Amino acid sequence: MSKLFKLHEMGQSTWLNYMRRAFIRSGELRRSLEEGIEGVTANAAVFQNTITHHADYDQAIHDEVRAGTPYGRIHTALMVDDVQRAADILHPIFEASDGLDGFASLELNPALAHNAVETVATAGHILARIDRGNAMVEAPATLAGCAAIHSLTSDGVSVNATHIFSVAAFERSAQAYICGLEMYFDTHSVWRIAPTSVASFSVAAVDAAVDPLLAAKGLADWQNQTGIALARVLYARYQQIFSGSRWLKLARKGARPMRPKWVRIQPHGRSLPPTFYAEALIGPDTVLTFTPDSLAAFQAQGQVALTLPQGLAAAQTHLDRLAEAGIDLDGLTDALQEEHLAASVRQYEALVQSVADKLYAVGR
Repeated sequence: MSKLFKLHEMGQSTWLNYMRRAFIRSGELRRSLEEGIEGVTANAAVFQNTITHHADYDQAIHDEVRAGTPYGRIHTALMVDDVQRAADILHPIFEASDGLDGFASLELNPALAHNAVETVATAGHILARIDRGNAMVEAPATLAGCAAIHSLTSDGVSVNATHIFSVAAFERSAQAYICGLEMYFDTHSVWRIAPTSVASFSVAAVDAAVDPLLAAKGLADWQNQTGIALARVLYARYQQIFSGSRWLKLARKGARPMRPKWVRIQPHGRSLPPTFYAEALIGPDTVLTFTPDSLAAFQAQGQVALTLPQGLAAAQTHLDRLAEAGIDLDGLTDALQEEHLAASVRQYEALVQSVADKLYAVGR
């Protein structure tokens, strides 16, 4: 039995952060589903690398040019087509899970991260083109992004809240989602499947930022613990938020909680085994997100045991002693969000440019 199915038995979903045309059309995506993958996310880096170094999209790019599509919009057309095809393959999982899994998640232009109105408008435009009920859009957990999450959820759109590096950012996203659900149920007299949402917390990225500060303070034995500690505290907060009378009122109408989605689970240092984070984040009502490399490592070496709910007191103790050591974790995680957003904007711009570069490289 695939280890992913053992995770499913514990209530954890397993998604793959990888989408490219050859992967979808060759049958590899279907084989991944047979092994236990239940959702996929697309990102600009994979598209840009594929366009630059492979022939997956060569003909499609030429077809879009001949159709008169502006250079700056060709990448969107390519991504929309891939999401449509992936969503169709994932649809049986979407149906079997009653809309909990089986999603194809698409990244919006991260330059919109601080503009709620444009985020909502862009998401609506792209989702209308995709025209699949199991398509999900990504919105960063900025203040404006959370306003967009509220609006999109109230319109019945399923959202992947991204760029989360702190418990506070998760709470903002969760509250925006809950408010959006309340509006959705108040304004939609008939619904079949309510929108759902996930919150993507970047685990290893936190340690990559904190660990050099610990080393500089002579606290190297505290390294590789902060990301997991934050994840455990976030999980406990998730359980608190999605309980109680307010939430139960929504749950009775078919609402699902905003599940934590663990991303960036590949260790940043070579001293750790490749399954280090994955093995520490196994718990019900969460989503474990693999890359192809981390998935292969987990299938080969991963140990399946219920770990996420364990060690909450120790996790809080670790975060407390960081503060005592003079590390401003809140300031650091806020800075991480801005740094990763800026990097995402640069990556998205590189994706747009890769289309023009491909045309010049192979000729129109």
